[in-house]
Amino acid sequence: MKTSRKIALGVITALGITTGAAALAHDHDGKMMGHGPGGLGAKGQCHDGGPEARLDALKSELKLSPAQEPAWQAFESAVQAQKNAHGAGHDMTEGTDPMQSRIDHMEKSLAGMKEIQKARTALYQVLTTEQKAVLDQHAAHGRHG
Repeated sequence: MKTSRKIALGVITALGITTGAAALAHDHDGKMMGHGPGGLGAKGQCHDGGPEARLDALKSELKLSPAQEPAWQAFESAVQAQKNAHGAGHDMTEGTDPMQSRIDHMEKSLAGMKEIQKARTALYQVLTTEQKAVLDQHAAHGRHG
């Protein structure tokens, strides 16, 4: 195979992988699944309330004690920060390599997801067994938690 064909095939493959990964992370409305707007509800249905409504519903279901509030606030802040960062989208400027822009965006998204996981772990440590089951159920259905 000629070198130019190998390069073209490599670029097409890389674009396909990037596009496929982005498509898998979004639902039918183009919203992020599992860690932002458009996640699935407890029974797998699409949620229309947005991330704030889902966080409020989760908090209500958890029935947190005052001692658990600080861990919840840290978790909620991490989720909101990720939502805001994702909402900012790709910062494309003229002359910027589109692939590098996507990589940068995905790296920021990954960093935000790690912050959510860190806050979730801290929250999980202060929950009762029953509350952990509620949080686990939310996580199993692709929602924050």
